[in-house]
Amino acid sequence: MLGMKEMVRSSKRKISATPSCGVILCNKRNKTAAASVSLPDEMLMQVLLQLPIKAILRFQAVCRSWAALLSSDEFRCLHMEITRMAEAELKLLLVSPTERFDSTGVYSCSQLGPRRNDQLLFTLDHARRDSVKVLMPIPCRGLTLLFDDVTPAYYLCNAATRAVTRLPPFGEALDSFSAGLGFDVRRQQHKVVRLINEMGTIKCEVYTPGGDCWRLAARGVPFRLCRVATSALCNAEDNTVSPVFANGCLHWLVAPYNLNAKPRTAILSFSVAEETFTSVRAPTFGPTVRTFPFPLIASGGLTDQWFPWHWAGRASEEHLTVVDNQLCMVRDLRTNPYGSTLEIWKLLDYSAGDWSLNHCINLSGRAGRDLREPQIVSVIGNCRPGKKIIIASSTHKVHETFKKKVHTYDPSSGALKTILSVTETHIS
Repeated sequence: MLGMKEMVRSSKRKISATPSCGVILCNKRNKTAAASVSLPDEMLMQVLLQLPIKAILRFQAVCRSWAALLSSDEFRCLHMEITRMAEAELKLLLVSPTERFDSTGVYSCSQLGPRRNDQLLFTLDHARRDSVKVLMPIPCRGLTLLFDDVTPAYYLCNAATRAVTRLPPFGEALDSFSAGLGFDVRRQQHKVVRLINEMGTIKCEVYTPGGDCWRLAARGVPFRLCRVATSALCNAEDNTVSPVFANGCLHWLVAPYNLNAKPRTAILSFSVAEETFTSVRAPTFGPTVRTFPFPLIASGGLTDQWFPWHWAGRASEEHLTVVDNQLCMVRDLRTNPYGSTLEIWKLLDYSAGDWSLNHCINLSGRAGRDLREPQIVSVIGNCRPGKKIIIASSTHKVHETFKKKVHTYDPSSGALKTILSVTETHIS
Protein backbone atom coordinates (compact mmCIF):
# COMPACT_ATOMS: atom_id res chain seq x y z
CA MET A 1 0.00 0.00 0.00
CA LEU A 2 1.43 3.35 -1.02
CA GLY A 3 1.83 6.06 1.60
CA MET A 4 -0.03 9.35 1.30
CA LYS A 5 3.02 11.27 0.00
CA GLU A 6 3.80 8.61 -2.59
CA MET A 7 0.19 8.64 -3.77
CA VAL A 8 0.27 12.43 -4.10
CA ARG A 9 3.55 12.31 -6.10
CA SER A 10 2.15 9.59 -8.36
CA SER A 11 -0.99 11.63 -8.98
CA LYS A 12 1.11 14.73 -9.59
CA ARG A 13 3.08 12.97 -12.36
CA LYS A 14 -0.14 11.92 -14.06
CA ILE A 15 -1.81 15.30 -13.71
CA SER A 16 1.19 17.35 -14.82
CA ALA A 17 0.57 16.17 -18.37
CA THR A 18 -2.58 18.30 -18.44
CA PRO A 19 -2.29 22.08 -18.82
CA SER A 20 -2.51 23.99 -15.54
CA CYS A 21 -4.65 27.09 -15.22
CA GLY A 22 -2.74 28.21 -12.11
CA VAL A 23 -4.06 30.79 -9.63
CA ILE A 24 -4.81 34.26 -11.03
CA LEU A 25 -4.56 37.34 -8.75
CA CYS A 26 -6.22 40.44 -10.23
CA ASN A 27 -5.80 44.08 -9.17
CA LYS A 28 -9.25 45.66 -9.29
CA ARG A 29 -7.80 49.21 -9.31
CA ASN A 30 -5.92 48.58 -12.51
CA LYS A 31 -7.82 46.08 -14.64
CA THR A 32 -5.26 46.36 -17.42
CA ALA A 33 -2.51 45.02 -15.20
CA ALA A 34 -2.88 41.53 -13.83
CA ALA A 35 -0.38 39.33 -12.13
CA SER A 36 -0.45 35.61 -12.72
CA VAL A 37 0.96 33.28 -10.09
CA SER A 38 1.10 29.53 -10.64
CA LEU A 39 1.37 27.19 -7.67
CA PRO A 40 3.41 23.98 -8.00
CA ASP A 41 1.21 21.00 -8.87
CA GLU A 42 2.04 19.16 -5.64
CA MET A 43 1.16 22.19 -3.49
CA LEU A 44 -2.05 22.74 -5.45
CA MET A 45 -2.97 19.09 -4.93
CA GLN A 46 -2.42 19.36 -1.16
CA VAL A 47 -4.67 22.45 -0.99
CA LEU A 48 -7.48 20.92 -3.02
CA LEU A 49 -7.42 17.69 -0.99
CA GLN A 50 -8.41 19.66 2.13
CA LEU A 51 -11.58 21.09 0.54
CA PRO A 52 -15.06 19.82 1.44
CA ILE A 53 -17.10 18.03 -1.18
CA LYS A 54 -19.36 21.02 -1.90
CA ALA A 55 -16.35 23.22 -2.70
CA ILE A 56 -14.83 20.54 -4.94
CA LEU A 57 -18.03 20.32 -6.97
CA ARG A 58 -18.04 24.11 -7.45
CA PHE A 59 -14.35 24.29 -8.32
CA GLN A 60 -14.80 21.82 -11.17
CA ALA A 61 -16.22 24.78 -13.11
CA VAL A 62 -13.02 26.87 -12.76
CA CYS A 63 -11.29 25.45 -15.83
CA ARG A 64 -10.93 22.23 -17.79
CA SER A 65 -7.72 21.12 -16.09
CA TRP A 66 -9.29 21.50 -12.64
CA ALA A 67 -12.39 19.64 -13.83
CA ALA A 68 -10.18 16.77 -15.04
CA LEU A 69 -8.17 16.78 -11.82
CA LEU A 70 -11.10 16.95 -9.38
CA SER A 71 -13.06 14.24 -11.22
CA SER A 72 -10.12 11.84 -11.64
CA ASP A 73 -10.06 8.47 -9.88
CA GLU A 74 -6.68 9.30 -8.30
CA PHE A 75 -8.02 12.48 -6.68
CA ARG A 76 -11.18 10.76 -5.47
CA CYS A 77 -9.17 7.98 -3.81
CA LEU A 78 -6.82 10.45 -2.13
CA HIS A 79 -9.66 12.67 -0.91
CA MET A 80 -11.61 9.67 0.39
CA GLU A 81 -8.56 8.41 2.31
CA ILE A 82 -7.90 11.83 3.89
CA THR A 83 -11.57 12.20 4.83
CA ARG A 84 -11.61 8.70 6.36
CA MET A 85 -8.55 9.46 8.50
CA ALA A 86 -9.79 12.88 9.64
CA GLU A 87 -11.70 13.35 12.88
CA ALA A 88 -15.15 14.16 11.52
CA GLU A 89 -18.56 14.42 13.16
CA LEU A 90 -20.65 11.27 12.84
CA LYS A 91 -23.35 11.68 10.19
CA LEU A 92 -26.43 9.46 10.01
CA LEU A 93 -28.45 8.69 6.90
CA LEU A 94 -32.21 8.88 7.43
CA VAL A 95 -34.93 7.80 5.00
CA SER A 96 -38.21 9.63 5.54
CA PRO A 97 -41.45 10.09 3.54
CA THR A 98 -42.17 13.48 2.02
CA GLU A 99 -45.52 15.25 1.77
CA ARG A 100 -46.17 13.44 -1.49
CA PHE A 101 -47.40 9.85 -1.36
CA ASP A 102 -45.05 8.65 -4.13
CA SER A 103 -41.86 10.34 -2.96
CA THR A 104 -39.22 9.61 -0.31
CA GLY A 105 -36.53 11.92 1.04
CA VAL A 106 -33.03 10.93 2.15
CA TYR A 107 -31.53 13.15 4.86
CA SER A 108 -28.15 13.62 6.52
CA CYS A 109 -28.51 14.01 10.27
CA SER A 110 -26.01 14.98 12.97
CA GLN A 111 -25.95 13.44 16.43
CA LEU A 112 -28.90 14.60 18.53
CA GLY A 113 -29.64 17.26 15.93
CA PRO A 114 -33.15 17.92 14.64
CA ARG A 115 -33.84 17.24 10.99
CA ARG A 116 -33.80 20.43 8.95
CA ASN A 117 -34.75 21.07 5.34
CA ASP A 118 -31.18 22.01 4.48
CA GLN A 119 -30.08 18.46 5.42
CA LEU A 120 -32.12 16.96 2.58
CA LEU A 121 -29.65 15.16 0.31
CA PHE A 122 -32.00 14.10 -2.45
CA THR A 123 -35.52 12.88 -3.16
CA LEU A 124 -36.48 9.56 -4.71
CA ASP A 125 -39.50 10.14 -6.94
CA HIS A 126 -41.94 7.29 -7.52
CA ALA A 127 -40.73 5.65 -4.27
CA ARG A 128 -43.69 5.22 -1.95
CA ARG A 129 -43.36 6.12 1.71
CA ASP A 130 -42.17 3.38 4.07
CA SER A 131 -40.91 1.31 1.12
CA VAL A 132 -37.24 2.43 0.91
CA LYS A 133 -34.61 0.68 3.03
CA VAL A 134 -30.89 1.28 3.57
CA LEU A 135 -29.34 -2.11 2.75
CA MET A 136 -25.72 -1.24 3.63
CA PRO A 137 -25.63 0.92 6.81
CA ILE A 138 -21.87 1.57 6.54
CA PRO A 139 -20.91 3.25 3.23
CA CYS A 140 -18.70 1.21 0.91
CA ARG A 141 -16.00 3.53 -0.47
CA GLY A 142 -18.44 6.45 -0.35
CA LEU A 143 -21.48 4.68 -1.81
CA THR A 144 -24.63 3.41 -0.08
CA LEU A 145 -27.10 0.85 -1.44
CA LEU A 146 -30.84 1.57 -1.09
CA PHE A 147 -33.78 -0.66 -2.02
CA ASP A 148 -37.40 0.16 -2.82
CA ASP A 149 -39.33 -3.05 -2.16
CA VAL A 150 -42.55 -1.84 -3.80
CA THR A 151 -41.24 -1.00 -7.28
CA PRO A 152 -38.85 -2.95 -6.75
CA ALA A 153 -35.63 -1.07 -7.53
CA TYR A 154 -32.10 -0.58 -6.23
CA TYR A 155 -30.39 2.81 -5.86
CA LEU A 156 -26.73 3.72 -5.43
CA CYS A 157 -26.23 7.03 -3.65
CA ASN A 158 -23.26 9.18 -2.68
CA ALA A 159 -24.18 11.20 0.40
CA ALA A 160 -21.20 13.52 -0.07
CA THR A 161 -21.98 14.55 -3.65
CA ARG A 162 -25.78 13.95 -3.38
CA ALA A 163 -25.62 11.86 -6.54
CA VAL A 164 -28.09 8.99 -6.86
CA THR A 165 -28.39 6.35 -9.59
CA ARG A 166 -31.25 3.94 -10.14
CA LEU A 167 -30.04 0.49 -11.14
CA PRO A 168 -31.50 -1.43 -14.11
CA PRO A 169 -34.78 -3.24 -13.41
CA PHE A 170 -35.13 -6.90 -12.51
CA GLY A 171 -35.69 -9.48 -15.22
CA GLU A 172 -38.33 -11.87 -13.89
CA ALA A 173 -40.30 -12.32 -10.70
CA LEU A 174 -38.10 -14.14 -8.15
CA ASP A 175 -38.90 -16.40 -5.21
CA SER A 176 -36.34 -14.78 -2.93
CA PHE A 177 -33.27 -12.60 -3.34
CA SER A 178 -30.72 -10.63 -1.34
CA ALA A 179 -28.28 -7.97 -2.52
CA GLY A 180 -25.17 -6.26 -1.20
CA LEU A 181 -22.57 -3.71 -2.28
CA GLY A 182 -18.84 -4.43 -2.46
CA PHE A 183 -15.65 -3.01 -3.95
CA ASP A 184 -13.26 -4.75 -6.35
CA VAL A 185 -9.78 -3.51 -5.39
CA ARG A 186 -8.20 -5.04 -8.50
CA ARG A 187 -10.38 -3.18 -10.96
CA GLN A 188 -11.03 -0.25 -8.59
CA GLN A 189 -14.79 -0.41 -9.07
CA HIS A 190 -17.93 -1.05 -7.05
CA LYS A 191 -20.13 -4.09 -7.65
CA VAL A 192 -23.72 -4.76 -6.61
CA VAL A 193 -24.17 -8.51 -6.07
CA ARG A 194 -27.57 -10.18 -6.01
CA LEU A 195 -28.10 -13.75 -4.77
CA ILE A 196 -31.27 -15.25 -6.23
CA ASN A 197 -33.48 -18.28 -5.64
CA GLU A 198 -35.55 -18.67 -8.80
CA MET A 199 -37.92 -21.62 -8.51
CA GLY A 200 -35.30 -23.69 -6.68
CA THR A 201 -32.38 -22.63 -8.87
CA ILE A 202 -29.71 -20.57 -7.12
CA LYS A 203 -28.09 -17.88 -9.24
CA CYS A 204 -25.86 -14.88 -8.67
CA GLU A 205 -25.99 -11.65 -10.69
CA VAL A 206 -23.61 -8.69 -10.67
CA TYR A 207 -24.08 -5.05 -11.66
CA THR A 208 -21.18 -2.65 -12.18
CA PRO A 209 -21.97 1.10 -11.95
CA GLY A 210 -22.04 2.60 -15.41
CA GLY A 211 -23.41 -0.56 -17.00
CA ASP A 212 -26.86 -0.94 -18.51
CA CYS A 213 -27.82 -4.43 -17.27
CA TRP A 214 -27.19 -7.17 -14.74
CA ARG A 215 -24.92 -10.07 -15.70
CA LEU A 216 -24.26 -13.51 -14.27
CA ALA A 217 -21.29 -13.79 -11.93
CA ALA A 218 -18.09 -15.21 -13.41
CA ARG A 219 -18.69 -18.41 -11.46
CA GLY A 220 -22.01 -19.56 -10.13
CA VAL A 221 -22.85 -21.10 -6.77
CA PRO A 222 -21.14 -24.52 -6.50
CA PHE A 223 -23.48 -27.50 -6.15
CA ARG A 224 -22.05 -28.32 -2.71
CA LEU A 225 -23.09 -24.82 -1.47
CA CYS A 226 -26.56 -24.66 -3.03
CA ARG A 227 -28.32 -25.71 0.19
CA VAL A 228 -26.17 -23.30 2.16
CA ALA A 229 -27.09 -20.48 -0.24
CA THR A 230 -30.78 -21.39 0.06
CA SER A 231 -30.52 -21.23 3.84
CA ALA A 232 -28.68 -17.89 3.65
CA LEU A 233 -31.48 -16.46 1.49
CA CYS A 234 -34.10 -17.73 3.94
CA ASN A 235 -32.29 -16.03 6.82
CA ALA A 236 -31.96 -12.78 4.85
CA GLU A 237 -35.65 -12.77 4.02
CA ASP A 238 -36.99 -13.92 7.41
CA ASN A 239 -34.92 -11.43 9.43
CA THR A 240 -34.69 -8.62 6.83
CA VAL A 241 -30.90 -8.54 6.87
CA SER A 242 -28.41 -7.85 4.09
CA PRO A 243 -24.92 -9.27 3.56
CA VAL A 244 -21.98 -7.39 5.03
CA PHE A 245 -18.81 -6.45 3.13
CA ALA A 246 -15.41 -7.13 4.70
CA ASN A 247 -11.99 -8.28 3.51
CA GLY A 248 -13.03 -7.99 -0.14
CA CYS A 249 -16.01 -10.36 0.30
CA LEU A 250 -19.75 -10.18 0.84
CA HIS A 251 -21.00 -12.46 3.62
CA TRP A 252 -24.44 -13.97 4.23
CA LEU A 253 -25.31 -15.60 7.55
CA VAL A 254 -26.78 -19.11 7.30
CA ALA A 255 -29.97 -20.02 9.16
CA PRO A 256 -29.32 -23.48 10.68
CA TYR A 257 -32.98 -24.39 11.09
CA ASN A 258 -33.21 -24.60 7.28
CA LEU A 259 -30.56 -27.32 7.04
CA ASN A 260 -31.27 -31.04 7.42
CA ALA A 261 -28.05 -31.93 9.20
CA LYS A 262 -25.89 -30.48 11.91
CA PRO A 263 -24.43 -27.37 10.21
CA ARG A 264 -20.72 -26.86 9.88
CA THR A 265 -21.12 -23.72 7.77
CA ALA A 266 -22.16 -20.45 9.40
CA ILE A 267 -21.42 -18.02 6.57
CA LEU A 268 -21.65 -17.98 2.78
CA SER A 269 -18.86 -15.81 1.36
CA PHE A 270 -18.59 -14.23 -2.10
CA SER A 271 -15.30 -12.77 -3.35
CA VAL A 272 -16.11 -9.51 -5.17
CA ALA A 273 -12.86 -9.60 -7.18
CA GLU A 274 -12.83 -13.31 -8.08
CA GLU A 275 -16.65 -13.66 -8.18
CA THR A 276 -16.45 -17.05 -6.47
CA PHE A 277 -18.26 -18.55 -3.46
CA THR A 278 -16.77 -20.19 -0.38
CA SER A 279 -18.01 -21.03 3.12
CA VAL A 280 -16.83 -20.18 6.63
CA ARG A 281 -17.15 -22.48 9.65
CA ALA A 282 -19.23 -21.53 12.66
CA PRO A 283 -17.55 -20.25 15.83
CA THR A 284 -17.49 -22.56 18.84
CA PHE A 285 -19.30 -20.77 21.63
CA GLY A 286 -19.34 -21.85 25.24
CA PRO A 287 -22.43 -23.43 26.85
CA THR A 288 -25.52 -21.24 26.77
CA VAL A 289 -28.32 -21.30 29.35
CA ARG A 290 -31.55 -22.10 27.50
CA THR A 291 -35.06 -21.78 28.80
CA PHE A 292 -36.46 -24.47 26.46
CA PRO A 293 -35.10 -27.22 24.21
CA PHE A 294 -34.42 -26.28 20.61
CA PRO A 295 -34.47 -29.53 18.60
CA LEU A 296 -33.09 -29.93 15.11
CA ILE A 297 -35.65 -30.68 12.44
CA ALA A 298 -34.11 -33.57 10.50
CA SER A 299 -35.46 -35.74 7.75
CA GLY A 300 -36.35 -38.44 10.27
CA GLY A 301 -38.25 -36.09 12.59
CA LEU A 302 -37.30 -34.14 15.73
CA THR A 303 -33.96 -34.93 17.34
CA ASP A 304 -32.06 -33.66 20.37
CA GLN A 305 -29.03 -32.39 18.46
CA TRP A 306 -27.74 -28.96 19.40
CA PHE A 307 -26.37 -26.38 17.04
CA PRO A 308 -22.72 -25.29 17.48
CA TRP A 309 -23.88 -21.71 18.03
CA HIS A 310 -26.80 -20.24 19.94
CA TRP A 311 -29.99 -19.77 17.91
CA ALA A 312 -33.17 -19.53 19.94
CA GLY A 313 -35.65 -17.01 21.31
CA ARG A 314 -36.00 -13.93 19.10
CA ALA A 315 -36.18 -13.78 15.33
CA SER A 316 -32.42 -13.48 15.01
CA GLU A 317 -30.01 -14.15 17.87
CA GLU A 318 -26.88 -13.75 15.75
CA HIS A 319 -26.00 -11.37 12.97
CA LEU A 320 -22.93 -10.26 11.06
CA THR A 321 -21.19 -6.90 11.25
CA VAL A 322 -17.85 -5.23 10.52
CA VAL A 323 -15.72 -3.87 13.37
CA ASP A 324 -12.23 -2.45 12.77
CA ASN A 325 -12.50 -3.53 9.10
CA GLN A 326 -12.85 -7.19 10.15
CA LEU A 327 -15.78 -9.57 9.78
CA CYS A 328 -17.51 -10.18 13.11
CA MET A 329 -20.49 -12.13 14.43
CA VAL A 330 -22.70 -10.60 17.12
CA ARG A 331 -24.14 -12.97 19.70
CA ASP A 332 -27.27 -11.61 21.40
CA LEU A 333 -27.40 -12.85 25.00
CA ARG A 334 -29.97 -10.40 26.33
CA THR A 335 -32.22 -13.30 27.41
CA ASN A 336 -29.48 -14.91 29.50
CA PRO A 337 -30.62 -14.79 33.17
CA TYR A 338 -27.00 -14.71 34.36
CA GLY A 339 -26.17 -11.45 32.58
CA SER A 340 -27.50 -9.43 29.67
CA THR A 341 -24.71 -8.95 27.13
CA LEU A 342 -23.87 -8.55 23.47
CA GLU A 343 -20.80 -10.50 22.39
CA ILE A 344 -18.82 -9.55 19.29
CA TRP A 345 -16.69 -12.37 17.87
CA LYS A 346 -14.02 -11.62 15.25
CA LEU A 347 -13.06 -14.01 12.45
CA LEU A 348 -9.31 -14.67 12.61
CA ASP A 349 -8.83 -17.20 9.82
CA TYR A 350 -11.17 -17.95 6.90
CA SER A 351 -9.81 -21.39 6.02
CA ALA A 352 -9.55 -22.70 9.59
CA GLY A 353 -12.70 -20.96 10.82
CA ASP A 354 -10.98 -19.59 13.93
CA TRP A 355 -12.86 -16.94 15.91
CA SER A 356 -12.06 -14.90 19.03
CA LEU A 357 -14.24 -12.94 21.45
CA ASN A 358 -13.33 -9.30 20.76
CA HIS A 359 -15.91 -7.31 22.74
CA CYS A 360 -18.45 -8.11 25.45
CA ILE A 361 -20.97 -5.26 25.88
CA ASN A 362 -22.54 -5.34 29.34
CA LEU A 363 -26.22 -4.29 29.26
CA SER A 364 -27.07 -4.98 32.90
CA GLY A 365 -26.47 -1.42 34.12
CA ARG A 366 -28.55 1.71 33.78
CA ALA A 367 -26.87 2.72 30.53
CA GLY A 368 -27.82 -0.57 28.88
CA ARG A 369 -31.52 -0.28 29.69
CA ASP A 370 -32.36 1.12 26.23
CA LEU A 371 -30.81 -1.97 24.64
CA ARG A 372 -32.32 -4.65 26.88
CA GLU A 373 -35.98 -4.05 25.99
CA PRO A 374 -36.17 -3.62 22.16
CA GLN A 375 -37.23 -6.57 20.03
CA ILE A 376 -34.48 -5.88 17.50
CA VAL A 377 -30.91 -4.85 18.29
CA SER A 378 -28.33 -4.66 15.51
CA VAL A 379 -24.65 -3.83 15.83
CA ILE A 380 -23.92 -1.70 12.74
CA GLY A 381 -20.13 -1.56 13.29
CA ASN A 382 -17.72 1.35 13.16
CA CYS A 383 -16.60 3.61 10.32
CA ARG A 384 -12.92 3.66 11.33
CA PRO A 385 -10.75 1.25 13.34
CA GLY A 386 -10.58 2.06 17.03
CA LYS A 387 -13.65 4.29 16.94
CA LYS A 388 -16.98 3.91 18.70
CA ILE A 389 -19.25 1.06 17.65
CA ILE A 390 -22.71 2.02 16.37
CA ILE A 391 -25.74 0.04 17.58
CA ALA A 392 -29.32 0.39 16.31
CA SER A 393 -32.48 -0.75 18.10
CA SER A 394 -36.19 -0.93 17.23
CA THR A 395 -39.21 -1.40 19.49
CA HIS A 396 -42.76 -2.00 18.25
CA LYS A 397 -45.04 0.28 20.29
CA VAL A 398 -48.69 0.23 19.15
CA HIS A 399 -50.31 -0.50 15.78
CA GLU A 400 -47.75 0.56 13.14
CA THR A 401 -45.66 2.78 15.42
CA PHE A 402 -42.00 1.95 16.10
CA LYS A 403 -39.47 3.55 18.45
CA LYS A 404 -36.05 3.52 16.82
CA LYS A 405 -32.79 4.56 18.47
CA VAL A 406 -29.10 4.78 17.59
CA HIS A 407 -26.47 4.18 20.27
CA THR A 408 -22.68 4.25 20.47
CA TYR A 409 -20.40 1.97 22.47
CA ASP A 410 -16.89 3.07 23.39
CA PRO A 411 -14.65 -0.04 23.55
CA SER A 412 -11.97 1.79 25.56
CA SER A 413 -14.27 2.92 28.40
CA GLY A 414 -17.25 0.57 27.99
CA ALA A 415 -19.61 3.57 27.88
CA LEU A 416 -22.98 3.33 26.13
CA LYS A 417 -24.72 6.46 24.85
CA THR A 418 -27.96 7.10 22.94
CA ILE A 419 -27.32 9.61 20.16
CA LEU A 420 -30.62 9.55 18.24
CA SER A 421 -34.23 8.65 18.99
CA VAL A 422 -37.09 8.80 16.49
CA THR A 423 -40.68 7.55 16.39
CA GLU A 424 -41.69 6.07 13.07
CA THR A 425 -45.23 5.39 11.89
CA HIS A 426 -45.83 3.09 8.94
CA ILE A 427 -48.81 3.86 6.74
CA SER A 428 -50.22 0.99 4.70
